[in-house]
Amino acid sequence: MIRLCPGKISLKSPKLAGLLLMTIIVSLAYPAHGKDISEHHYASGSKMWTKVKQDYGYFYSPGRLTRLGIAFGVGGIMANTDLDENFREQFQKNFRSSGTDGISENAKLLGEGSYLVPLSLLAAGVGSLYSTNPEASVIGEWGRRSARAYLVGGPALLLMQVVTGGSRPGERDNASHWDPLNDSNGVSGHAFIGAIPFLSVGRMSESPFLRYFSYVASTAAGWSRINDDAHYASQVLLGWYMAWEAVSAVTESGKVDRNFQISPLVSDEWYGLKLSWSW
Repeated sequence: MIRLCPGKISLKSPKLAGLLLMTIIVSLAYPAHGKDISEHHYASGSKMWTKVKQDYGYFYSPGRLTRLGIAFGVGGIMANTDLDENFREQFQKNFRSSGTDGISENAKLLGEGSYLVPLSLLAAGVGSLYSTNPEASVIGEWGRRSARAYLVGGPALLLMQVVTGGSRPGERDNASHWDPLNDSNGVSGHAFIGAIPFLSVGRMSESPFLRYFSYVASTAAGWSRINDDAHYASQVLLGWYMAWEAVSAVTESGKVDRNFQISPLVSDEWYGLKLSWSW
């Protein structure tokens, strides 16, 4: 519910507040007016599944797997020592309050897959239906990037949740410790889901302020899980980092089409091919 009063607007629905924040950021992230969207748009006519297959190639590249391995090594140290538990105790004792709980109520919704995944698909559909409209084209690209990141990173996330086998705070003794195949909370799904839309905005934006604001906002859903004592810090960091690598894979995959281009050249007297390479 939105309550309108003279001089102020009061948001009483955390769901509406969260989705409104996402809409505002996506709308502002790209200077669409007067700009050639094609330079930021994926190759026209390319099929979604072909793109996703290409994304997988980038996501499972040796370099990216090495970085993910390092990240899980750091997360494992945090989870299997006292670091996670000590951080949890300090945060809950010294930082959590009714004020942070109110913020967290909204931030958690930004990591709800039942909202964000359909939203990305809806945005992708709008972009396809109204591809000649600059604003719709930008929203569509954001939706496609986000949906593809969910597709490429989601299976790996689900696998690592089970492989690590970490539990939620308070569920058992040494709940942060990894216990492979015995639980499925070793990586935060909310941190992963909530980071991807904002990281996608950051990668698309040409404004440094909006780019870094989006990067900071990508941590909101994960932070809410720490505040609500629903995940340990290592679990949130791993969920966020998997989202970072998934979005990076999609971004790198999209650059392939723009780096090397072949186009026909035709005149009344001759014809040929134009080859261009950008970096």
